[in-house]
Parts: sequence; structure tokens; C-alpha cells
Amino acid sequence: MKKMTLVGAVLTGVMTSHAWAFDKQLDDLNLTVFETVDANEDGMVSRREAEHFRDLVMLSMDSNGDEQVTLSEYMFWDLGWAELAKERNRLAQYRQARADVFEVWDSDGDGTLSQGEQMLSNARDFYSANDNSNDPMDLSKFSTRLRIMAAMNEAVTGESEPVTLINVFDVPAGKEEESIRFWEEGAEFLSGQPGYISTALHQTILPDARFSLINVAKWESIETFQSAIMAMRTKSGIRITEGLIPNASLYKIIRSD
Repeated sequence: MKKMTLVGAVLTGVMTSHAWAFDKQLDDLNLTVFETVDANEDGMVSRREAEHFRDLVMLSMDSNGDEQVTLSEYMFWDLGWAELAKERNRLAQYRQARADVFEVWDSDGDGTLSQGEQMLSNARDFYSANDNSNDPMDLSKFSTRLRIMAAMNEAVTGESEPVTLINVFDVPAGKEEESIRFWEEGAEFLSGQPGYISTALHQTILPDARFSLINVAKWESIETFQSAIMAMRTKSGIRITEGLIPNASLYKIIRSD
């Protein structure tokens, strides 16, 4: 049978900082899930533990046993956030956040989550949420950087923080101008999406620089950024320059003048 996850529910994406810190109800919920996934009780969640939990959640979500998870099956499954959202009059925001995550995971857009879609998204998201590492992650990363966890937490609290995208491009020889045109097309599309603040493409002034192009953009929240990127991939028709390798992540400010 195909397997899914709260780690298909619980594993995904680069997330912002702990904007809902000191909310005891949310802290307790996150700790409960973390301890459930942490099968060997060592205070860390490994990728293997996450994958095992994904298997269990898939079995639970797949109510009709057809080895596919529909949006309704996915939305019905909950660990306590829905009740909390209802208590705080944020049920609509919570449901929308869950649906947005489902859309990202449903890479082929057929309205169901397959085992392959879950395995790919979980592996990618565990890696990116954990500072591009497959080492075990702690509670803080688990609860604030995995897409579904952060999305549910922020939907319930109504809190989110602006994020900065830094995208370092590995540009193939002779394709810098073509790569700049690709960026311009993408920037034009993204600037019309909800949550967009600004973007700027930087070009090196040194001939021996490792990277010649670096993009820095600001978005109102990680959710608006993710929705915009998904829209660009599925609706814009923009094709990336052949050989161009983006190296992107989202960042928060931790020090300033």
C-alpha cells in the first residue's frame, strides 16, 4: 500500500521563525507530535523516523484503501489544530493553509496524493527544513520549518513574518544575458502575485566571482512566496535557461546595524 505522512503531513519546506512562541497550547501540540514521531525517544527526529510516521499516517488518511489520498481524506485527518482553530475563530484560515500545502504536494495536480508524491516531497522538505542536511532535527526545526507544521501554527495564530529569498545562480558559460532575461520574465510574473514586496537581481563586478548573478527578494510571508512559486511553475509557461542552476533559500534577519 502507498504510504503518506503527517510527515507527508509533517515534513515540508523552508519555514520562518517561531512567530508563535510562548503559546502554550501550540507548544504542547507541537511537542506531542514531535514525541510521537521520535520513536527512539532521543529528543531528535531522524529521516527514518519521519518516513515511518509517514507510513502510519498514510494508512490512517487513506480511508477507502485505494492507495491514494484525496483532499477530503487529507483535510479530515487532524491532530488537534482544527479544534484549536475553531476555538480561536480561525477555522477558515486553518483549512486554507492545509489546502495550500496539499496543492504544493500534489505535484501532478490530479487532486490526489500518491506514494511517490509524498516520498519525494517529504525527502526534499526534510532536507531543506534541516539546513540542507539529512541529519536528525530538533523540536525547533521540526515545529517551525516543516511546511505543514508552520502553516498550521501560523494559521491558528494569525502570525507570520516577512521572509527574504536569496537565490544564487550558477550561470553556464555564455548564457548570462539569457539568464537575465529568464529572471526578468519571472520577476514580472511574481510581482503580480499576492504577498510580493520587492526583488533585485545583483551582478558581480569581479571577473573571478564564483557566482555572477544573485537575486534578493522580499515576501510578506513564506506562504505567499510558496503560493507564488507554485503559480509560476504551473501557470506562467516560463522556461528556465538551459544549464542555469538556482541555489535558493529563505532567510530571516538575525543581526543588523
